[in-house]
Amino acid sequence: MTNASAWFALAGALGGVALAGVMGLVTAVLTHRWTEQARVDAYRKEQMRAIRDQRREVSHNFLVATNLFWQALDQLYQKACRGEEIDSFEHLRAANTALQDAYVDLTITCGARVRNIADVYHRKLYDLRPAAQAADNDNWSDLNEKQRQARRDLREAMRVELDVLDLYVVLNQAELVVHVVTRVRFSGRWRPGSRRSGGGGTGSSSACA
Repeated sequence: MTNASAWFALAGALGGVALAGVMGLVTAVLTHRWTEQARVDAYRKEQMRAIRDQRREVSHNFLVATNLFWQALDQLYQKACRGEEIDSFEHLRAANTALQDAYVDLTITCGARVRNIADVYHRKLYDLRPAAQAADNDNWSDLNEKQRQARRDLREAMRVELDVLDLYVVLNQAELVVHVVTRVRFSGRWRPGSRRSGGGGTGSSSACA
């Protein structure tokens, strides 16, 4: 009987050691996986941050380049209206070179939606050159408004891609949340001391409209 008890004790001890070993191994494996997953997540976040920063810079450079090109077009239009003889291609050469460089960067860096809208905006800017050179006031005004709308569309697409929240929208959303919470708080659906709130009151307090 004594020998049997000893054997049971030994088996229990060995079982405990084995169980502790298995638990330790499982813990080590899970810890390694969690650590590796955390490392991968941190790397992905860093990569996404780098991509977003690059796209922000490229988007900024393209908007600056298009603005300079439009200014050159406007100068061409003003000179044509005054009857000045001017070579439009030579006048636009520097601004056009800068615009093309910025456009190429955008097409290989930004997302599909931004690229598509940028292409539309890019073409609408070039549509202005003949009207500017001919001092065609009606056509210039019409095409100019179209390029302004294309620029607004592009800026909005860029903001979405860069995850830039409009402060006005954020404030409106925060105000809406406060309003909903306030209405729930005082509409009678939740009252301090009521049964639903877990308090000991009778729930007979009046609710605000």
